[in-house]
Amino acid sequence: MNAYTILKFVHVLSVVIWIGGLAALAVATWRIAREQNRVAIAGIVRQAVSYGQVVVGPAAVLVLLTGLAMVGIGHVGFGTFWVWFGYGGVLVHGLIGGFLIRKRAAEVTQLASAAGGDDAALLAAARRLWNAQLVYLILFAVVIAAMVFKPTL
Repeated sequence: MNAYTILKFVHVLSVVIWIGGLAALAVATWRIAREQNRVAIAGIVRQAVSYGQVVVGPAAVLVLLTGLAMVGIGHVGFGTFWVWFGYGGVLVHGLIGGFLIRKRAAEVTQLASAAGGDDAALLAAARRLWNAQLVYLILFAVVIAAMVFKPTL
């Protein structure tokens, strides 16, 4: 076992924790939102936001750092297309996850916490959150595919 193999293990494990956790939370959030249980919706969205801050952020940083280290000690140059595609994935994570999904989650939490609130508005907000999460997960499936297949231009 060498340093590259250890870095690759930490890299892949971090991706699994990051994307797998978010996928599970996205499905759980959507399922609970469809039940229209305001307390449960507010709770799961708060937990999802907390998971994003406590687990996803550090996991994404670990993915970036281990990726950079693997490129540095591996036989791949920093200018390789699929390496830059991975860097783009981290940027997309920051933009979509850090801004759009957090904004949508705050909207759902606010509507779910409102006493006597509008169920239709809550369901619409939950649908917007789900759509943002789905786009995020699809984009990351493409980034993961690029990391596995390593296309060149």
